[in-house]
This record gives sequence, C-alpha cells and structure tokens, in this order.
Amino acid sequence: MSSCFHVLRMPEPVIQFQNIYKKFARGEAHGTLRDLVAATVGKLFGKKKDESAQLKGQEFWAVKDLSFSLQKGESMGIIGPNGSGKSTTLKLLSGILRADRGTYDVKGRLSALIEVGAGFHPDLTGRENVYLNGSILGMTRKEVKAKFADIVEFSGVSEFIDTPVKRYSSGMAVRLGFAVAAFVEPDVLLVDEVLAVGDTEFRNRCHNRMMRMLNNGVTMILVSHDLTEVRNLCQNTVMLWKGVKVLEGPTPKVVEEYHSRVVEMVKAEQDKQMAKDSAARPHLGVEITKLTFIDKNGIPAENFSTGDPMTVRIHYNAHKRIARPAADLSLDWAAEDIIATTCDTRRDGVELAPIEIGPGHIDCKFGPLLMEPNVYSVNARLTDADNELVLDTMQRQRFILNEGVTIYGLFGIPHDWVQSKSAEKVAEAAA
Repeated sequence: MSSCFHVLRMPEPVIQFQNIYKKFARGEAHGTLRDLVAATVGKLFGKKKDESAQLKGQEFWAVKDLSFSLQKGESMGIIGPNGSGKSTTLKLLSGILRADRGTYDVKGRLSALIEVGAGFHPDLTGRENVYLNGSILGMTRKEVKAKFADIVEFSGVSEFIDTPVKRYSSGMAVRLGFAVAAFVEPDVLLVDEVLAVGDTEFRNRCHNRMMRMLNNGVTMILVSHDLTEVRNLCQNTVMLWKGVKVLEGPTPKVVEEYHSRVVEMVKAEQDKQMAKDSAARPHLGVEITKLTFIDKNGIPAENFSTGDPMTVRIHYNAHKRIARPAADLSLDWAAEDIIATTCDTRRDGVELAPIEIGPGHIDCKFGPLLMEPNVYSVNARLTDADNELVLDTMQRQRFILNEGVTIYGLFGIPHDWVQSKSAEKVAEAAA
C-alpha cells in the first residue's frame, strides 16, 4: 500500500523585504542618486562589518526592521507623516539606496516613478530624452521606437517634443517622465507621489493607466499623501511612523487608523494653541467657546462614517445682545488646508433669532456625509449682520470621516435612474 502526498507550494513573492534597516545622519543629503554616490564614496573604505548595526552621533534609523512581501498582481500603499521612511523604502527597492541591514529582492522588470523626470538631460530635446530615459528604465531602442507615438500622445507635450527639456515647465517634464515610465510594461511598479503634480485631467489619465497595469498583473507599491488614491488603487496598506511599521492590513482599516493617529497628534497642539488664542483673541461681545461634532445618536464624537449625518454645534457666551446674528462654517481637507465646502446662514437665507446675554449654541445639521474619507478641519465664525462685524472665530477643529458607504471620487451625489416608458416596452418585448 502506498500513498502520495501533494504539497501545495505558495508561489514565491515578487517583492520580498525582510528586516530592513537604513540609517542616515542628520544634515546628510540623501535625496538623489548624486547624493548617494557622494555619500557612498566616502564610506566605502575601512567600514567594519558591525558598524551597520550601530548608531553614532547624529545618525538615526530612517527605516527600522521593516518587513513585507507582495505576490504577483498585488498592490500595496505606504502611508505615514513626513519623515516616516516612505520614500526611503521605495529608493531601497529601486536600488537608489542600499540597506545597512536586512535583505530584499524584486523579481522581474522594475519601473520606479520616483522623482519623475530626474534622469532627463536639460540640453537634450524631449524626443532625445524619451530614448535616454527609456533606456535607463530598461527598454530597448526598438521598444521605445515602437511606443514613441503613444508616449508623446500620453504626455500631451507633442508640440514641444523637439524642444530642449530645459525650456519645459516642471509640469511638462513630469508629464513626459511619467509617460515614459508608464509604457515600460514592468512586472513591478513603484510610485512615489508623482500624481500630486499635474492638472486633474492628467492625474486621471495616470490613474487609469495604473489601473490598467494592475489589471494586467503588475505588482505595485504606491507612496502617497493622497489617501483617496491609496484607497482606490491599493488592496493593502502599510503605515510607517518614524521608520517603523505600526500597522499592515486592508487599506480602509489602515487609513482609518492613520486618521486617528493624525488627529491625536494634532489635538494636544491644538488644545495648547486654543488656550493661548482664547486669552489673546479679541471678540466683540460674543465669544465662541468651543465647537462640538454630534453624531446621529446625539452624542459628541470625533469619528464619523460616510453616509451618516452630523451636527456641528457652535457654543458661545454672549456679553451683549446681538439682534441679527449670522453664522458660517468652512470644512477643509485638513492635510491640504483646502476648502471642501462652506455653509453660511445669510447665503442660505436663514434668519437666526437674536443672541441674548449668556451662553447658547447654534447648530448646523448636515445630512448624510457623502465626501471622501479624510481628516476634516472646521472653521466657525459669528457675525453681527447689522454692522457687518465679525464677533468671533474659531479655527481648525478636526473630525475624522471613515469609510462606511463607499464614495467613488471626492464626493457622492444622491441620485436616481429613470428609464423612459418606450425603452421599458422595448425591453419587455425583447424578453
């Protein structure tokens, strides 16, 4: 009697990053390949084996004991505040930097969209740089020639393709650089913040190109402060904090935790600043004492989910009567400090009752929150409408909007689909 056992082997990861350490010295330039060459030449000779395990003087771990792996066709985001080691990780993977400890491996052709256009020669034309950059990224001259027309069309700089790159705007150089890298047809794609540059139309084109690459089985790592882009493109995400991995998992869960940490980080500073501002801030008879965010159960909260209602309550203490008060709010994307939306009682045609002496509050009730999950900053203002005087303001009170209902884009709009009766009859007849 004999038996056979079949051992199912998992395919080997396309990207393997194991217990990586990378240190820098404060004040050391390490942003580009030129900096790397200069620093490496000074360190090559006489370096002892165990030096890499020690920190000296002004040195610090930019990446510390970081591990992760990706299978073919998987996409992963890397998020974290500035200085958390995100870009360093991509530069290690792409070979721009070398680790002090640990091992890593990338299988297949690699395309790295890091400092896009940095490999362009300013005195060469766009056409010449396409061939040069394509060669740097691993394409043969024959491949570049076959894809040249598509690269130029994608970049949108065809009118200037025979102009020296030194005459390009920074946006034009980035567009051409991304276009070259996007047509490499890699096995592994590394992307570092390049989508933050360029107009909306070009960013959408880049997004669609990356989605197509993912659908074709490309393995991708995306570093970005644009958490919407990370949610849209990445199945899983790693959160780094001062070079250390603090969380890895499904992207919505990691983004939610990142939002919470950011709010906690700024809350202490915000409370200190509020105490200073309260003493120094002038007010003309009415003082805004605080803002609270109230959930669907009537309970003050800092975390909300898309699809839920929210009430912003402006608390005040009046030292005189205001016959015709007005109130307005602005909601900002906190990280970018850009206004997402505003509400204004006068613009909305709302007449508030007079403010009497003593404490009170004014509520602004939002329906379902159909905006991208993000950290939002709210600014409030009370005004005397009779005299057009600003009575008091309060700035940068924050709440977190997590993913409950999926929002496809920056915001959702309630809508219905209606089909004409004639079309319904045609459908019935066909059935």
